[in-house]
Amino acid sequence: MSKNDLEALQNALEADKFTLRPRYQVTHDAVQFIDVKRNAETGELTELPPVSLCDRLELIGRGEDETGRQYRILSWRSRGSGTPRRVAFPLRLAGEREGWAMLRDAGLAISSRRGLQERLAEYLQTDGDNTLHRVTERGGWQHGAYILPSGEVLGQSKQPVFYNGDLSSAEAYQAAGDVGSWRDNVARLAAGNSRCMLALGCAFAAPLASLVDLESGGFHLFGDSGDGKTTVARMAGSVWGHPDLQVLNWDATPLALANSAAARNDGLMVLDEVGQGSPDAVSMASYRLFNGIGKAQGAKEGGNRQMPRWRVLALSTGEHPLGQFLSGNGKRVKAGQETRLASIPADAGAGYGAFECLHEHDTPGQLAEAIKDATIAHHGTAGRAFIAHVAAHRCEIAARLREAMAAWRDALPAGAVGQARRIAARFAVLAVALELATECGLTGWAAGVGREAMRRISREWLAINGAGKHEDKAITRQAGHFLDTHGLARFIALPIAEELPRVPNLAGYRRYTTDGEPEYLVLPAVFDAEVIAGFDRDKACKALAAAGMLQCKPGHFTSKQRTPSHPKGGRYFLMLSVDLEAANEPGDELAG
Repeated sequence: MSKNDLEALQNALEADKFTLRPRYQVTHDAVQFIDVKRNAETGELTELPPVSLCDRLELIGRGEDETGRQYRILSWRSRGSGTPRRVAFPLRLAGEREGWAMLRDAGLAISSRRGLQERLAEYLQTDGDNTLHRVTERGGWQHGAYILPSGEVLGQSKQPVFYNGDLSSAEAYQAAGDVGSWRDNVARLAAGNSRCMLALGCAFAAPLASLVDLESGGFHLFGDSGDGKTTVARMAGSVWGHPDLQVLNWDATPLALANSAAARNDGLMVLDEVGQGSPDAVSMASYRLFNGIGKAQGAKEGGNRQMPRWRVLALSTGEHPLGQFLSGNGKRVKAGQETRLASIPADAGAGYGAFECLHEHDTPGQLAEAIKDATIAHHGTAGRAFIAHVAAHRCEIAARLREAMAAWRDALPAGAVGQARRIAARFAVLAVALELATECGLTGWAAGVGREAMRRISREWLAINGAGKHEDKAITRQAGHFLDTHGLARFIALPIAEELPRVPNLAGYRRYTTDGEPEYLVLPAVFDAEVIAGFDRDKACKALAAAGMLQCKPGHFTSKQRTPSHPKGGRYFLMLSVDLEAANEPGDELAG
């Protein structure tokens, strides 16, 4: 190519830079489109007056979620209120009515002219900053940073992260005061009070669970109304935000709980007063919620939506242990339910309800009021400071957690089953979390204080529940409840003195040993339908036999008995009433 040819090409390129083309511009109050018009006679291009497509809008990046769906990250101020908005807008909705409705709902004014909407759709897809953001509907640890349910990102992520999940609880995660004021006014009142320390342990342990793949679960504080358990729950909530707004209800729908759990992934859930929920709702929530996965749902565009997943640590309250609440209302108690949400008496045994130390106050009520006032004035700062420490020392903390979990499991009695081992591991994580918070200067306590409080409560739990299988305990509890409830009304006493009495809904016969202890001959149909309802017969019979509640021979759970119904002998389940509470007197099984 000659020198003249190169000069001609360069001149053409320079001229092309100044060729008028349709373009977009962003003014102080609008996104505008400027078209061009060519003069038919001269061929000259001129710009037409700008037309507004929508309110001022910034395209601050692109987004991609876990499934590969594409987004534009948009930012604007809502018309009227001026509230800042930042939205991950699905690109599949660009140009669709649903998409425009979504933006209008969020306060963005959009032209109603079809042609201008098409221009705006093109602008959203082709213009603006192309920085890639990772879009997620889950809170917690994401790409190295920690996301609060308010959408606030704590720490430095490997890539920009955008939270696109449930924001209904955003207000609950605002902060008041500072770390020092929370330590001096809230954590100070927890010192010497094991239940308050348990609550704070739950709050600080929640973001640690994923470091060691600890399953979802938590603790259920139960006791009489007014004993201080709700105050204790408020203290846990104050670690992350406003204590009143942190509390969730057990009677929420399964979908609402799933959304709340996904938003609080790797975080704390405070569920107050289990009695407010129906047994069905609580039973479903206590099992499904802690399984960590939502319900599969179809998508409008075909296929299924991505199932929400989460890992949470819960603190629940109620007047009764979870198992007693469910079984007393006719619900079968699954082993996993009481393992995932371990019941702890709210009464600390000092005569002050949930408290042992009143500090400068004269009554438990005064201390509860002081905690309430302190948590309202000081909240949300300790959790943020704790996350900063964890993010900087993840590997060291994970190793420390694993070591503690192994030590607490090893301290269990010989033969302890998996259920007791899982709860011991959870106590270990709480113990480490409290020690970390103390080392960070968040509590003002002496070293080891938090760990010792968790050891004490873990011993209490073990003394009440033992190290055996929880499903076996649920079976014996259900059978014992049946005998206690119906042992007189639905069983005919033997021997019969005169005429055979008429007993509605007959369950069997009752006779007494030489020691005066009752024996129950239970009809097989009643045994299956009521005594062990919801459980496998073979497993239930073995559990009852091991507890001394079922007399049987190897391989034969029923025995042949003569009764008025079967003078020559019929098959019955021979059951005994056993004082299960006396068989589980508190001991001192857990060391270390």
